[in-house]
Amino acid sequence: MTEDEASGHDEGVLTLPQLIRARMEERGWSYTDLERRSERALSRGRWQQLGSGVAQKKFPDPASLTVIAAVLEVDITTIVLAAAHTVGLDVRHEGGDLAHLLPAGTERLSDRTRDAILTLIRAAVVDTVNCGSSTDLGDGSGMRLEWPKSSAPSRRRGNGVTNGGEQ
Repeated sequence: MTEDEASGHDEGVLTLPQLIRARMEERGWSYTDLERRSERALSRGRWQQLGSGVAQKKFPDPASLTVIAAVLEVDITTIVLAAAHTVGLDVRHEGGDLAHLLPAGTERLSDRTRDAILTLIRAAVVDTVNCGSSTDLGDGSGMRLEWPKSSAPSRRRGNGVTNGGEQ
């Protein structure tokens, strides 16, 4: 088993415990908070069981999956794929972890907002590939911030041309 497979990052599919813990860390939630947000549909103990990484013997029932998606603010497909990956099914999803972390309701964004977000992401990906500029965040997480200075919004004029004349 590769390091990526062991961490659940093969093919971009997170396990359910990884997804739960990522949301908890991102939002500063505890298992008690998750229980409260689920209106006690899932107990603190059940959230702890789901988030602990302990091997699950069976796939969560549909009602639980729906509650998990609502509480974590993630679409149901992401939750189902994560649960399937957790119980050992070989699931594959194109794309990276970012898609799995989008909150539920993104389908209600206006076309203009969606296009602006996609343009930003595409530009960041292209710039990362082309320039490879990166900075270690220095917090021990191993995460790196990748954003070439030539693309920084503060250097762009209204017409998309940088102060140096490049586009």
